[in-house]
Amino acid sequence: MAFDKARCERLARAMASDTMVYMKDTIDKGLENDNVFELLAENMEENHKAFTARMGAEAAATNILERAIVDTIIVPMGEQHKYPIF
Repeated sequence: MAFDKARCERLARAMASDTMVYMKDTIDKGLENDNVFELLAENMEENHKAFTARMGAEAAATNILERAIVDTIIVPMGEQHKYPIF
């Protein structure tokens, strides 16, 4: 499978959006206590496995999925609410 960055980014943003919908309270708590990545570790591992299965090892070796978490969840939530970590 050829590496298609745009396709990988779309999937990563979709996965991040799903995480936001289903784990908003956990994310909020994690941002409040500065441990969001620890609280999302299991979810991120599952997403990484699914991302690797769909996009391949070359795409999984990038930070596309992690950037999508930051760009789709953390930055927008930080703009909406003042957390101590910002």
